[in-house]
Amino acid sequence: AGSDRAVPVLAKALADRNADVRKAAVLALTRHTATTEDARTALATATGDTDADVRAYATRAL
Repeated sequence: AGSDRAVPVLAKALADRNADVRKAAVLALTRHTATTEDARTALATATGDTDADVRAYATRAL
């Protein structure tokens, strides 16, 4: 399934230096929260991001 391939790539993008990349990854991960625990775990990690927007997006997604 798409989630099996997308979620690991998106989770890795959460470590990107660019906050905009991390924000986009969080928004994309929200599409997978119903189907994979890995997406929820990645979003939970993103709630501790250094960027306030990334934290807010991740918190809302959970």
